[in-house]
Amino acid sequence: MDWLKNLVKNLPLDLISDIVTKLTVIWSKFVQDVPDEELPFTAYVGSSILVLVLLLFVVRVLPRPFGGIMWMLAVSILLTPSNTLTGSDQLAPAIAGVAHRILMKDPSGAVVAFLPILAVFIVLLFIGGVWHLLRGVLLNAEKQKANLH
Repeated sequence: MDWLKNLVKNLPLDLISDIVTKLTVIWSKFVQDVPDEELPFTAYVGSSILVLVLLLFVVRVLPRPFGGIMWMLAVSILLTPSNTLTGSDQLAPAIAGVAHRILMKDPSGAVVAFLPILAVFIVLLFIGGVWHLLRGVLLNAEKQKANLH
């Protein structure tokens, strides 16, 4: 546990505080013209895009099929739309409906709410498979063309 105490002692808290302050100012300038009713949706989309961009750095370290599948799973969980539970026709992430139904101890409702996420994941896997096949065919054609010359 000494390493943890040393880590906390050596953290540049002033630098971290300055960075967080700058990010807060940048975010507040970015959303100052957004109407109040659109702010949650803007924050959701912005944070989802930030998470997906940061996940690209993690995915690059993983083996090719696992990284792509992990990224597709994150996209399907974060970006699958659904209606809000309030009855208004606002969009919300489908995972919020799944979490709500789990917390309300409604497992069948959670499964039903998870179906759009599963459908998006399957479509993304299909698109990824087609992309992988086309890429393989194009690379193979280029290799054969290079061997002929």
